[in-house]
Amino acid sequence: MSDSMSARPSDPIQVIICALVLAAIAVWAYYFQFEYTNLLEEFDFSAELVWQEPWRLLTAHFLHLTTMHWLLNGLGLVLLTGLFARYFTVRTYLNALIVITIGSSVTLSLLGFEQRFVGLSIVNHGLLVMGVLLEIQAASSSNQRKLMFFVLVFLAAKWLAEFFGIWQSFLAVGQVQHIWLLHGLGILSGVLAWWLHNRRLAKLAQLESD
Repeated sequence: MSDSMSARPSDPIQVIICALVLAAIAVWAYYFQFEYTNLLEEFDFSAELVWQEPWRLLTAHFLHLTTMHWLLNGLGLVLLTGLFARYFTVRTYLNALIVITIGSSVTLSLLGFEQRFVGLSIVNHGLLVMGVLLEIQAASSSNQRKLMFFVLVFLAAKWLAEFFGIWQSFLAVGQVQHIWLLHGLGILSGVLAWWLHNRRLAKLAQLESD
């Protein structure tokens, strides 16, 4: 057995550890803002400043406004990562998160989004969609595919409820008014991350066959 294949079983554990580290960074950032009061102002998403200060494209996603905000978002990130970790290596996992965070932030800027935002909810929506699409691809039974399809329908219904103002998470209170736009871009970025992930796997398969 080659070294690359023998290392493969440890990848899910490494991916979960990576998610735990990212969640810990979000927790640290939340409490650090009480010592450095300009943290949110200097690292959240601001369309007016994002091209002069491009780190905001990424850092905004790891900042939070309340304890419940980071707690639920951090738990969501770790839980979703644990559910779908078997489809990733650390590299492909981080690639997916970069696509979701940077992709959604750049799109917001191009759309002229004038509000500011923080939080991991965009990432969690993107990771959920990507994971469900990977599950559908790998499903060995129709029941598995039906379950994953139901998850997609539920997510679409949730987004529509946000769009029409029927439902809004209490976590969004005090943040942006158009939370549906953030979550919608998270979903679209997750689809993009899934497509790029598949392209990479296809290229690797082609190289192996050659």
